[in-house]
Amino acid sequence: MAFPRYFRIVLAVLWTAFIVYGLSSEPNGIPTFPWLEEPGVDKLIHAILFAVEAALLAFAFRQSKGAKTWLTILAWCIILGGGLEIVQHFWIEGRSGDAVDLLADAVGALLGIQVVRFIRK
Repeated sequence: MAFPRYFRIVLAVLWTAFIVYGLSSEPNGIPTFPWLEEPGVDKLIHAILFAVEAALLAFAFRQSKGAKTWLTILAWCIILGGGLEIVQHFWIEGRSGDAVDLLADAVGALLGIQVVRFIRK
């Protein structure tokens, strides 16, 4: 069953809002779990968030399949991730920007794009 284009776009926008909210919230407002303190877990979370972001955008704009579309989605994810790291560093109490988080965002976006490309074949 194919979902209407507007539904796919709304889903992608809602996921983007979820990322923005989650990554721009002060840490004292976020529930903590012991496993979140394990080394590398936050990078894995970043990669998953942006893999889903890229995949949802790819499905939202599935009529466009060329390299330009994939590069635009990747660029969007990197700009979003970079912007959020800057916001965290300068304006969010208890958070700091991290270039490795941005790298995890980009890797996640690339993985999300590759999964969608594989599914479409």
